[in-house]
Amino acid sequence: MDTSTGAGRLLAVLLAGAALLLAGCSTGNASAGPGVRSTVRASSSGLASPSATPSTSAGPASCKAGKLSVVLEHARAARGATHYPIEFMNMSLAPCTLHGFPDVAFFGENYSEQVGSAARRNHGSTEHLITLPPEGFAIAQVSVANAKMYPRGCRQTKVSGILVHPPGLTTSVRLSLSGLTCANRRYHVLTVNAVAQGQAAVGD
Repeated sequence: MDTSTGAGRLLAVLLAGAALLLAGCSTGNASAGPGVRSTVRASSSGLASPSATPSTSAGPASCKAGKLSVVLEHARAARGATHYPIEFMNMSLAPCTLHGFPDVAFFGENYSEQVGSAARRNHGSTEHLITLPPEGFAIAQVSVANAKMYPRGCRQTKVSGILVHPPGLTTSVRLSLSGLTCANRRYHVLTVNAVAQGQAAVGD
């Protein structure tokens, strides 16, 4: 047996094994490396991902019944109707919000029963989220049509005031308002606008 040939073959085997070992180490690092670097970068930097949205502080809460003053302001006569601004004033020490339409209906002389249909909503008036600062106010205009214009079937009836539910609230406020309405609920005498910031919206 040729000693030099045997030694050459052994050296070739050893070199091939070393090459395979180095190749395996290199492949493992390449596949694991990017995942490890990404995780470390995200956790060590503390930066939000591009899809994350920054946190925002909560806005003012809705107005509460016990902190809201409701007043019927002076009338303004127009053709076939009379317009009354209903004023909602924030009596709390923090801002609060109102949105949408109040519910309004007439009540009778005994102050307990609703008379006629509730106010129709004038969707020509745009709904906005209204923020009331302390002692700030919003206005919702209610229009009262002349009940004498309706036919006899409307059953004209005397009323003593209106019942107002501020937007988003379940409690009601009674405001004095003498006049006539139709007891027959097929006829709509009242129309109400959405609340507006500090001024009445002009109705039809």
